[in-house]
Amino acid sequence: MHRRRFFSFAAGLAVLGGCGGCGGPDRPFTGGLTLIVPAGRGHDWDPLVRGMAAVVDEEGLARATAVENHPGGPAGDALAALAGPPPRERSARGPFPREPFSRAGRLLLAGMPAVAGAEIADTAAVADSTTPLARLAGDWAALVVLPGSRLRSFEDLAALLRRDPGGLVMGGRLEGGSDHVLYGMIAKCLGADARLLQYAGYPGTADAVEALRDGRVAAILGSARSFTREIAAGRLRPLVVSSADRLPGIDAPTLMEMDVRLEYTDWCGVFGPRDMGPDDRDRAVALCDALDASPRWRAMCEARGWNRVYLSGDDFRQWLTGETGRARDVLRDLGLLKAFATTCWGSCVHRHYM
Repeated sequence: MHRRRFFSFAAGLAVLGGCGGCGGPDRPFTGGLTLIVPAGRGHDWDPLVRGMAAVVDEEGLARATAVENHPGGPAGDALAALAGPPPRERSARGPFPREPFSRAGRLLLAGMPAVAGAEIADTAAVADSTTPLARLAGDWAALVVLPGSRLRSFEDLAALLRRDPGGLVMGGRLEGGSDHVLYGMIAKCLGADARLLQYAGYPGTADAVEALRDGRVAAILGSARSFTREIAAGRLRPLVVSSADRLPGIDAPTLMEMDVRLEYTDWCGVFGPRDMGPDDRDRAVALCDALDASPRWRAMCEARGWNRVYLSGDDFRQWLTGETGRARDVLRDLGLLKAFATTCWGSCVHRHYM
C-alpha cells in the first residue's frame, strides 16, 4: 500500500556537536544556578533535571544548584518564573531592573509540551519568549495495547485509521502534549485524516494505563521505558516504537520498519531568559556543552534510559524554529488551535473497548 512520507526531526537523529569552543571559565556561574521545570517532583522531566543538578554540582560547574518545580500547566508559570520575580521597589524613574542573569542564574528545562502549549494558548513561541540554549535528551515512545486487544499488530491499527480515523480512542498524556502530537504525526504518515482522531489526555502515564485497563481507550502512547516492566510481565503488548532501532526489552518493530518515515523522541531542552546578553548566553551554552561531555552525565543517561540528542547554540535555535512549525501544523490538523479551553483529562470519552 502507498504510504505518505512524513519526516520529523523531533528525534534529533543528527546529534550535532555544540559550540564546545565557546569558551568561558571552568565555572560558568560564580553564583547559584536555579533549574526550573514545569512539572511536579518525580514527574515528567523532573528526574532528569535533578540528575542534571547533581552532575553540575559534582563537576563544579556552578557554586550551588537548586531545582524549582512549577506543576499544573504546559509551562506558562515556569516561563514566567524564568524571568525572575518582578522588581519590588520603585524609584522616581520607575521600577528597578530585574536581577541580571549573571547573578540570578535561572534556566528553564522544557520540551514539546511547552512548545505546543504556547501555540495552543496563542502566545509567543517558546523560541521567541526565551533564549534557546541546548537540547539535552529525549525519550523514545511506544504504542501499547492490552494482551487480548483486537489490534494484533501495528498493521491492524494502521488499517483502522485509514478506514475510520475516529473509530478508536487513543490515550496518552496531556492533550496537545508529546503523545498527542506523535499520534497526529503517525496519522499524517498513514494518510489518515487527523481532524477526525479521538484522543484522551491524562495527567500521567499511570492514569493512561488505568484507562486502557478499564476499556476507556483502545491503545496508549507514552514513554517506552515507562512500559518496560508491564511489557516484561505480559500485562501490556507493544505494537510499535518511535526509535531509529528496536529497543532492548521491547519486542516491537520501529515505525520506520512499518514504512512510516518517522522517528520521534519526547525531548527536553535548556532555555534562558529572553533578555540574556551575549556573554551570559555563551556561558550558559558552555555549561550545557560541559554537562553533555561529562562522563557522569553520560553514564546517568545510559543507566536511566535517557536518549542523548544533544544540540546547542544557534543549531538548537534553528532546529527549534523548524520543530515549532511542524508542531503547529499537526496541532492545527488535530483541531487544537481552535477554541481550545480546558483538557478533559479523559473524562469526556466514554467509549469502551473491553
